[in-house]
Amino acid sequence: MTLNSKHLVQQIRLAGNYSVSRFAKKMGVSKQTIYNWESGETSPYTSLLIKMYIVCGLNPKSLLPQRKAEVDKNEPLRNSEFPE
Repeated sequence: MTLNSKHLVQQIRLAGNYSVSRFAKKMGVSKQTIYNWESGETSPYTSLLIKMYIVCGLNPKSLLPQRKAEVDKNEPLRNSEFPE
């Protein structure tokens, strides 16, 4: 996983206002697993990362890269938008 899960897991858990123990139960893993994820010792599978978001009431779509807004085809291009 390329995301910095070390800090991300703790941020997600705290956003859901969970203790390590309660979060581990909700996630179906041990407390040690949560400690390992938060210390950077190991990283969660992507499916568990998505589950964390859902358990904490967050939108897992925020993990996806943001697409650039589409250009209005009826609007003329500015000079800075022309290729060199």
